[in-house]
Amino acid sequence: MNEITLIEAGIFGGIGGFLSERAFEAMGAILIIAVGMLTKRYIIPLLQTIRARQIALHVFTIADDVTDYFAERFPNAYWSNWLDRAIDKIIDVAGVGKGPAERAVRAAIKRKKDRLPADDAKLEGRS
Repeated sequence: MNEITLIEAGIFGGIGGFLSERAFEAMGAILIIAVGMLTKRYIIPLLQTIRARQIALHVFTIADDVTDYFAERFPNAYWSNWLDRAIDKIIDVAGVGKGPAERAVRAAIKRKKDRLPADDAKLEGRS
């Protein structure tokens, strides 16, 4: 009568024998791979988009300041006379390429066209 009998009851008693330490390690590795894939697919592009938007806002702010500066410095000159200098200044300050700098200057000019002297050349034309 000195014998003790253990009875396994409940769901965890049956699963405990099935899931060993190696099974938990394998499930952890699979979970880490899944999290990595989801991060690469969804979170990294979102962060890149946020960074690109911040850089674009920065470039547009600089373009506004540069066009204001040139419009005040040369009030009687047409915008096409100082367009290339404004683009070069944005490239120097913001460190972006010629295409984004040119688009930013042209967008700033288009937003302020009532405050800038009228030019006979179209906005899309070359200076």
